[in-house]
This record gives sequence, structure tokens and C-alpha cells, in this order.
Amino acid sequence: MKKKIIFISSLNYDYRLFDKFNLKNYMDSDKIETELWKIDFNENSIKNISNDIFTESLKQESKISEKIKRISNYFELFKLLKKTDKRCFIFDITFSKNPFFSSITKLFGANLIYHGLSTFPIVEIKNEDIKNKITNISFSNFFYLFYKYIFFINRKILNKIILPKLDIFFYNGNYEKKLSKKISKKSVSLHTRDYEHYLTEEKNKTPKLIQNDYILFLDMGYPVPYDNYFSDEKPVTNEENYKNGMIKFLNSVSNILKKKIIVSLHPNSNRKDFFGFDSYRGKTSHLVKHSSFVIAHDSLSLQFVALWKKPCVIIYNNDMINRFTKKKEIEWFKDIMKLKSINIDNFNNEEISSKIIFYQKNGFNKDNYNYFISEFIKDGEEDETHSISKIIIDKISSF
Repeated sequence: MKKKIIFISSLNYDYRLFDKFNLKNYMDSDKIETELWKIDFNENSIKNISNDIFTESLKQESKISEKIKRISNYFELFKLLKKTDKRCFIFDITFSKNPFFSSITKLFGANLIYHGLSTFPIVEIKNEDIKNKITNISFSNFFYLFYKYIFFINRKILNKIILPKLDIFFYNGNYEKKLSKKISKKSVSLHTRDYEHYLTEEKNKTPKLIQNDYILFLDMGYPVPYDNYFSDEKPVTNEENYKNGMIKFLNSVSNILKKKIIVSLHPNSNRKDFFGFDSYRGKTSHLVKHSSFVIAHDSLSLQFVALWKKPCVIIYNNDMINRFTKKKEIEWFKDIMKLKSINIDNFNNEEISSKIIFYQKNGFNKDNYNYFISEFIKDGEEDETHSISKIIIDKISSF
């Protein structure tokens, strides 16, 4: 009898989720059966349900609605779980978001597996950070911060007590390899999804989209990052501040280097272009590959910068570094990849020139990029000859 993989998600099964996890490959495979389960517990709590992004996402999901098993409460979840057994492999896309939920998925003998897009940036909150934050916040925000801190601590404790060990953990890089010993019974070396995009682009022989030299900016969807569109968090910055700062900065860079600015739009952005700059969607790996210089926020697409060995600066504004966790994420990329950084709210042309000319004169240490790759993207032991989905399907079939 064929093994069965069950994907569980509280996110919409839209085009982006299908691309992130190669879901079509699983559904088309004749080696395994595939089911898609949708958790609708929190549907009513989603913010701004009428916004264009969410509406388009639902529209995309509706095209395969007959293939999705919807779960609106725990009773319905238990009914489905009772039909699972040892030949079933549950892939909880939001693994560890709810440790109780993850633990009950194994009640009837199913195996729990996981492969993440990434585990970085790694934000470590130390006691000193909390003390500094408390001394710099207003009284009105103190209780909100205290609530978030208690919630964070409780989640960590619950994860240690309740979160079950994975039966198979497909890890990316040495950092996750070390982590795998704590969280899984069996681990398999793999690589990130963006590394797979990189391998595809490496074989791409089609002409360059843009013939002349250009500087690439990696959009993250600010002022509201689209990955966090339904989060309770306040926007990291605002449209006016961000737009003014970005236009001024990108024009300054273009004038100094005498090169055009090209923007790789965030996949879920509803912009047609980035404040008037030439923009492309779904071409990030190709655009990084052929760029002469990259400008970025704390984007996961910095993987392509490391893989294609491109000079890069990290940019931010005052709003971003005033957000505690966002500042930590920016600093993490700067430190781990040894990148120069610029505050777009407080810069001058001399600063831009010095940091860009530094790269032009001295190049950059590729060892820093290689360390980032081996630690967080791939450890060198994985199979690069097959896709992520094929490797997972083969492992499940032979388990």
C-alpha cells in the first residue's frame, strides 16, 4: 500500500504556497498519496480580510477547493486524525507555532515530518536586551511588551514540554543539522528552496533580461511586509517615510555609480512597480545573478547574494531600528554575512561612495558567504541531483 503525505496549513493554498513547497510535485507523484488539510480555526481573527492580497489568495485557493479538507474545529481534526496510521506522514507547514496541535497529530500513529524554508535570521533575546528595551519605552507600552515577553517565555516552555520529536527532519545546513539531534528521531540532509531556484538558474541559458549593468534592490514589501500582513504587529514603518527615504537613496546610488536601479518585487506585493523604478516579479535569482551590486533589507533572498557572490549593502530606516526584533534581524545579517549598512534616513553621498568603493577596491571576503551557505543553506552532504520534493517522496516511500 502506498504511503500518504498530509500537508496541514492555516495559510491559504495559493500559488505562492504551492511554489514554496512544490505541492504540485507531491500531488502528481504516483509513488505516494497526497492530501491537503486546511486549518480554519483562526479564520475570523484574520485582520483586514477584505484587502486585495487576501482576496487574491482566496481566489487562487478556490481553484483547487475540492482537493482541500477543511477543518474548522478540533472535533473535525480528530475525525480526520482517526483515519491516519503508520503509513501516513504529516507535514505541518507551521510546525511549532502551536505545540499542542503538533502533539495531537501523532495520536493515532502517523509520522511527523518537516522541511523548512529557513531558520534564519536567528534572533537571540538576552536579558541585557530586555533591560535596555524597558528603560527606553513609554509607560503605555510597558504592559504590552510585558505581555509579549510572557507569551514568548510560555511558548518556549510549552515547546520543550509538549512539542513531539519529528520522525524525519529534512535539514538545511550545519545549524539545522545540530538542531536535528534535539528535535528529531531521524535527520536527512537537504537544502533551502532558494538553493533549488539557484540550481535552476545556474542551468538557465536564456538571454539576460537586462543587457546593461544595473544595481538590484530586493523589495520586502514595506511599509507592510506581505509575509506578515495579517500579524497583530504594527507596521514596521509608514508609507510616506519609507517612500521618501527609498527614492532619495536609490536615486543617489544610481547617480554615484552611473547605473540603473532595478527592483525585484516581493512575490506577494500588489505594486506594479516600486515607486517608479523598473521592477520585476518572480525573477529574483536571475536578477541577482546578472547584477553588479545588490541593495537589500533583511531579506531571505540574501541567500542569492551569497550563492552568486555579489557585493551588497543592507539598508534600513529609523523606524526599523527602533523596532526591537527588526533591529536584531538586520544586525544578524550584517554580522553573519559581514555586510556594510546604511540608514536611508541619515546618509550622505560620501557615505554611499565610501562603502560602495570599498567593495570595488577591496572586493569582499567570499569566505563569509561560504560560511553562511554551509551553515544555513546546505551542508554539502545533500543530494543536488534531485528536487526537494523527489527526495522527500523517496525517503517517505522507503521509510
